[in-house]
Amino acid sequence: MLEQKNEGKALDSTNLRKEWAKACVAAKIGVLEPKDKAGNQKYVGLIIHDLRRSAIKNLMKTGTTEKVAMAISGHKTRAVFDRYHIIDGQDVVSAMRRVQEPPARVQFGANPQTRAPKPQLKP
Repeated sequence: MLEQKNEGKALDSTNLRKEWAKACVAAKIGVLEPKDKAGNQKYVGLIIHDLRRSAIKNLMKTGTTEKVAMAISGHKTRAVFDRYHIIDGQDVVSAMRRVQEPPARVQFGANPQTRAPKPQLKP
């Protein structure tokens, strides 16, 4: 539930979908289609789950582990998390480029300040 500074609640939590649709229409990021014969109106535009999906995608691109991303997004099961963690063609291309890069070389003892002293052999 969002709070506005001096005007009370911004969204009524009893019917979040309708309140979200009204807010998006007012912000011009969604529209309400004309009512059908039954008097129902359909909202078309940004939905809350779009934001959740984008948040997960952005977390994964930063290298956040899936377990941490699930904790942040509130997903309790792996199956539902996987429905939000959508892979696109660019993800596959990026992964393949990383595989083709040569591995970083590790030089043990390259820094003289961290190099262990050589054992002294007695003649």
